[in-house]
Amino acid sequence: GSSGINAEYGWALYNTADITLTKVSQLAGTLPKEVHPLMSGLVQTSDFRVLPNITPLHCATLTLVLLSTPLIRLFRDPSPARFVRCVVVAAFTAYMTGYHVHEKALLVILVPYGLTLFLDHTTARDYLFLSIIGTFSLFPLLFEVRELPLKAVIHLMVHSALVPLLRSLHPDMSLSGGEKVYLLGLVPHFVMAEIVCPLCLPGKEFLPLMMYSVYCAVGFLWAYVRAWRGVLR
Repeated sequence: GSSGINAEYGWALYNTADITLTKVSQLAGTLPKEVHPLMSGLVQTSDFRVLPNITPLHCATLTLVLLSTPLIRLFRDPSPARFVRCVVVAAFTAYMTGYHVHEKALLVILVPYGLTLFLDHTTARDYLFLSIIGTFSLFPLLFEVRELPLKAVIHLMVHSALVPLLRSLHPDMSLSGGEKVYLLGLVPHFVMAEIVCPLCLPGKEFLPLMMYSVYCAVGFLWAYVRAWRGVLR
């Protein structure tokens, strides 16, 4: 089954692809029209309808294969900076390809990543981007209405302080245009997932969670690629 990866941000795009292909197959008449198990809103063991199921063995193999490159690079050309970068990539890889990883495991990435802030402006930029979307992705863990303003205010306060701090270290640090557009998209996403959907679609509990998973997964994937570039350069 796929119960382990259904809640993973690293596999969210795979899950979404299966849901999309299932819907297309249903419209084409090749699959019966029934609710996709990943959209039931229930915590249960479920199988993919179109794409192959992912097992723990698949996840472990993929993780080990991806980890081999930074480890080989580290042993061939060791340095303190490369060691920390490899720790970041190793933690990020386990987060993205693990079979059952809790959202809070993001801290395992951010903590060592914070040690690289002093290296250069590019690394500081990558850390800032990941920190913003990473902490945003934890919002579903605070699901009560009274926690809504609290998590938004804390998120804004932390990163409003982080940006000038990083710019004091690296005056030429700046996010790319695409990254800025993506981060601006967090605002309407927050309004839709936290306010509009609960009020207008109260029976679709899975929808806000899916919105978080898919949108944040795109950002995580980009941040993961950027972390890899830091190891390989």
